[in-house]
Amino acid sequence: MHRVTAPNVASALLAASSVSFSVALIVGPDPFATGSALLLVTGVWLYTLIAIAGILLVGAPWARWLGLGTTIAALVFTAITGFESGLAIVAIGIGLAAVAGLAGPWLTLWLRQQAGTGPEPKATALPLVALGAPVVAGIAAWHGLTVGVAIAAVLGPVAAWGYARSDGWGLWVLRIAYPLTTAIAAFQLEAPGAALVFAHGLAVAVLAWSKAASRAQRSIAGPLPAPRYRRSKP
Repeated sequence: MHRVTAPNVASALLAASSVSFSVALIVGPDPFATGSALLLVTGVWLYTLIAIAGILLVGAPWARWLGLGTTIAALVFTAITGFESGLAIVAIGIGLAAVAGLAGPWLTLWLRQQAGTGPEPKATALPLVALGAPVVAGIAAWHGLTVGVAIAAVLGPVAAWGYARSDGWGLWVLRIAYPLTTAIAAFQLEAPGAALVFAHGLAVAVLAWSKAASRAQRSIAGPLPAPRYRRSKP
């Protein structure tokens, strides 16, 4: 039987908020197109799962802020769809409870207080920013998806997964292929959406070309032990 702790409660509220948001947006997506709404739901769930894993498994402070940002974004998306639906009202209520659970001082005691020895901030931010591709695409193409936007929405998370696995192709996709895809997709959108997609591709490229991202991909092997020689018996 699991204990009722602040991380467990905060994570449960975050998951419940994402579930209620997903149901409310899929049932009543207007003014978002159906495909755009599905991308928003996908992006929110990607961040939700990462935030919950970071809180429960690592106790990382960044996971708390990621969960807060995800919940607030879900609240904004739900509010845009309007308050006529009872599902939207329920989603907003659960989302506000999740914000309180994540922002309260009770969670601070359970989180790691000192910075870890993991990758540098830019290297950590790169996959998290790239994972935002579905959300960016859903917002930019809220009236309906184009082929370029749909490709960018898929390419970002796939490349982020490859980069997180230290696969070289993931970093090069984030450096070259994804920014080019967003540039092409920008031509298929109107001015506000085009600027958003292009800016996201540029941000990913800047992080991907940073020295921190390159260092995070290198596996440094430790020195091999000196060989041992057996003295042969005369």
